[in-house]
Amino acid sequence: MQRTEIVGARNHIENAEARALADAGLHRAVLTLAAEEEAAARDGRERAWVFDGARVATAVQAEGGKIDLNGAEAGLLAGLFTAAGARDPEALAAAVADFRDADSDPRPRGAEDADYRSAGLAWGAKDRPFERRDELLQVLGMTRDVYDAVAPVATVYARSKGIDPATAPAAALAALPGMSAAQAEALAAGRDGGAGELGSALGDSPYLVPSVIPIVTIRAEAETEGGAVFVREAVVALTPGARKPFQVLTWEQGRR
Repeated sequence: MQRTEIVGARNHIENAEARALADAGLHRAVLTLAAEEEAAARDGRERAWVFDGARVATAVQAEGGKIDLNGAEAGLLAGLFTAAGARDPEALAAAVADFRDADSDPRPRGAEDADYRSAGLAWGAKDRPFERRDELLQVLGMTRDVYDAVAPVATVYARSKGIDPATAPAAALAALPGMSAAQAEALAAGRDGGAGELGSALGDSPYLVPSVIPIVTIRAEAETEGGAVFVREAVVALTPGARKPFQVLTWEQGRR
């Protein structure tokens, strides 16, 4: 019994250490961004270091590189859902558009209140913009598997119809018409923080929209020497020059 209690206490300490390290890594990334250091890339690439035997990895992703649930047009949404393996990506994209618009007139293959009632759901289309990413789960036709696949590259903060080619992650690039997952990975890997090569490769796409929105998602994952893991994710608005250089919009435990 005593041995069990000792092991439990040790695990509790390891978990607390992992959580503290992840939070420290996230704060370090925030301070680097707030200081406007040139090395503070915002393209989602992971950067890691070792501290006293523990590994801490952080990644900063500009929200402008993601697909905005309120601004994205049906073609980009359909591409996103296609890449995620949705059974009927065009219908799901239409349902998202109906969910966020103010009217009650369904688009072709879309979904308004009557369709939700017919499906036995206790809610209907929101008829207002998405306020949180997880509201996607309320859209008729959305499944947990598809949501989990698109959530990392979906946002409500970009306020754009497209994605920023300088910071878009591979999963967002894969939503572009005619883009395969392998091509998206290769383009993102060879971008080196710039948009020039990507723009040349994709041509004059209406879905490539440079962004200056100073909002980022920061992910910090810590693993202690004993194997405990904790992931912290936060959405942060940067306010350089202001009295408070940043504002935390969301603060959550992430998934490994």
